[in-house]
Amino acid sequence: MENLNQWFYAKHPLMWLIAIFGVLLTLVQSTLIMRKAIKAGYELGITKEEMHKGIRTSAIASIGPSLGVVGSLLALLVTMGSAISYVRLSLIGGANYEAMAANFGAKVLNSELSPNMIPVVFTNALWTMGLGLIGVLVFVFLFAHKMDKVNSLLTNGRKALLPAVSLGAMLGSFAFFNIDNVLKYKTNPSVTFSTIFGGIVMFVCMKLADKFTGLRWLRDWSLTLSMFLGAIFSTLLSDKI
Repeated sequence: MENLNQWFYAKHPLMWLIAIFGVLLTLVQSTLIMRKAIKAGYELGITKEEMHKGIRTSAIASIGPSLGVVGSLLALLVTMGSAISYVRLSLIGGANYEAMAANFGAKVLNSELSPNMIPVVFTNALWTMGLGLIGVLVFVFLFAHKMDKVNSLLTNGRKALLPAVSLGAMLGSFAFFNIDNVLKYKTNPSVTFSTIFGGIVMFVCMKLADKFTGLRWLRDWSLTLSMFLGAIFSTLLSDKI
């Protein structure tokens, strides 16, 4: 037992059994939530065509962010194994959090994430990944069913303002995640260029979609295209900046 490293546990069949169960449970929950969302949409007067358009747009817009998770998956695979990477990134999807939390767990024992960790370091990293999100789960459990009251408080009882509040929250989230990249023009100009160029690509896509009927599909693909083209052009010009 003293000669074992993390791979004995990371590749264990029981680990895969738990991972597959977790992903299947999430798929079942997602299906139930989607069915309830569609039912609620019809009750609110949303047409079938509008519903299909919303689902299609959401699915397309998720491609770009999902590929970002796939890229981070490679780094997690070589340290935590396939089963853990599969279940963590399928359920949570926060690639940056997962790697950071695992590394914190390893550092507590004066170690680092690596392909050759002793079992106790691997276990500590795994527990840190899991326990670090308990706060989020507790908050959702206690307050998710009270979001109607929160929405009413934010809009002062005027439900017509809710779309504006939601849009403001979304714009604020995008601004928060992008402003740090924009301010890196001295330390890491390629990141700044990628962010600005991606914004320009999205703006152009939206304008073209509004102007030309045959290019309406660009509206659905604008987020994915902006992420891809921003990253590609930044990589191509990184040596010249």
